[in-house]
Amino acid sequence: MIKLLEKQKKLALEKQDSNFPAEDEFKLVADYAPMPMWVSDVNDQSTFFNQAWLRFTGRNLDEEYGKGWMEGIYPDDLKKCIRTYDDAFQKQRRYKIEYRLQRYDGQYRWVQENGIPQFTSDDIFNGFFGSCVDIHEIKEIEHRKDQFIIAASHELKTPLTSLSVYLHLLSGKFKRDSQEKFNHYISGAIEQVNKINGLINHLLDLSRIQSGSLDFECAVFSFGALVKSIVKKMRVIIPSHKIVLIGKISGKVKGDPERISQALENLLSNAAKYSKCHNKIMVELSEDSKNVKVSVTDYGIGIGREHLLKIFERFYKIPGKKEDTFPGMGIGLYLSQQIAKKHGGKILVESEKNKETKFTLKIPAYKKSVKHT
Repeated sequence: MIKLLEKQKKLALEKQDSNFPAEDEFKLVADYAPMPMWVSDVNDQSTFFNQAWLRFTGRNLDEEYGKGWMEGIYPDDLKKCIRTYDDAFQKQRRYKIEYRLQRYDGQYRWVQENGIPQFTSDDIFNGFFGSCVDIHEIKEIEHRKDQFIIAASHELKTPLTSLSVYLHLLSGKFKRDSQEKFNHYISGAIEQVNKINGLINHLLDLSRIQSGSLDFECAVFSFGALVKSIVKKMRVIIPSHKIVLIGKISGKVKGDPERISQALENLLSNAAKYSKCHNKIMVELSEDSKNVKVSVTDYGIGIGREHLLKIFERFYKIPGKKEDTFPGMGIGLYLSQQIAKKHGGKILVESEKNKETKFTLKIPAYKKSVKHT
């Protein structure tokens, strides 16, 4: 429907010899569309709202004209909307945003808005065309799902913590009594408890990211020193692989060392998991004028090119007989990428099927501001 109307508007605007005004022709078509729509001019002033929009908001065209329609946006969402609109208009590019819009009955409803820049036949920017879809029920379901995950995770954590304490006490007892066989069983049980705890923590972090409540403790610290400490720790946790650290950097970063550690530890764990037939993992430090970087390279099963853009999506797992043998829920890389983005950085990936995979965590270097007197 959106593409059809966009095409209709383009054709209408190009009809120079018609007795029926081109803009009016588009508006007539848009008024019959079931979804709320609007048009803005080159000055970012809204000049048209179709009947579906006016029915949804319960307001008239004069009230919505210009920037008046923003009065219906939920106050907590307004700054985000303005920032998104301003950026899209300056760069003249498409955008997609979710926000709460007041309906005619006073209820705020979640909507997803798509904005599309419009150009004349001479490629001159001519404002924006936008449409909205009511996604309130979908957002409500997502909220209930997140609340369930949080509640279930907290319920599971209490017995798991107690179980872990008892197992550690038993482990100490059997060590003192030289019962190595039983101590081996208990160590295996403790390892499984730790895995469950890790999964629960991932689920909790996932819900916090979705709700925007993931906590970050900011500090300025040496990125190189942090990476060295993580590599030292992971050499103990992953004794099956030789983790080789090369390169050095002097740059510092401003961020949460615990969260950055979480992202890097996940990359190292994945490298070991997907390269069981090759016991070497390369970790390389580097930097440029703007960023500090750490790369993790394994020599395992690799990732097909068609999956490289999808592996950072929530719950995405690469299909295939070989890939299905590896456990996981498709959460770790998503969380790691979100942590990187929260620090103004990102994770890049390069891979060759059945040869190697390289993940690079890149974060802006900390620049101390100089005060002029």
